[in-house]
Amino acid sequence: MLKRLIKIIIFLSCFIFMIPVTKDIKLKQKIDNIIINKEKSIYRGYIYIPKFDYKNVIKKDKSALDENLVEMTNFSDEIGGSNIVLAGHNNRYVFNKIYYLKNGDEIIITDNSKDYKYVVDKTKYIEVDDYDSLNNKDSLTLITCTNNNQERYIVIAKRV
Repeated sequence: MLKRLIKIIIFLSCFIFMIPVTKDIKLKQKIDNIIINKEKSIYRGYIYIPKFDYKNVIKKDKSALDENLVEMTNFSDEIGGSNIVLAGHNNRYVFNKIYYLKNGDEIIITDNSKDYKYVVDKTKYIEVDDYDSLNNKDSLTLITCTNNNQERYIVIAKRV
């Protein structure tokens, strides 16, 4: 009886651990399909961070920030413009690793026809209502939430 109970527990624990892995695989396949098909209806392009082999699509729609996508809140109308701000949630599918970016790390964004390369110049915490820190001429700014509701974390990268 004890052996049977142990087998059931092992089986259930394996099943429970597979659910997040399956979600990760499905999300990566969805992102890859969007990138391959160059769906431009609601996506501007995608972001790629080689340091983490991280790739995600950039959504045009500013109405609601999806938990798994990056939202473009740029001050120019085009990717590659003078000032781009990409916002994403601080979860494992979006921007939880940007805390590990260092000066000199590369970030690539694309509009599905041309790549734009940026190099991390600065990282810092800002107040929630500090919009001036997002106005960085000729740069890309990544912004995410923190565990402190009064702060945001930003990465400022210069175009190369």
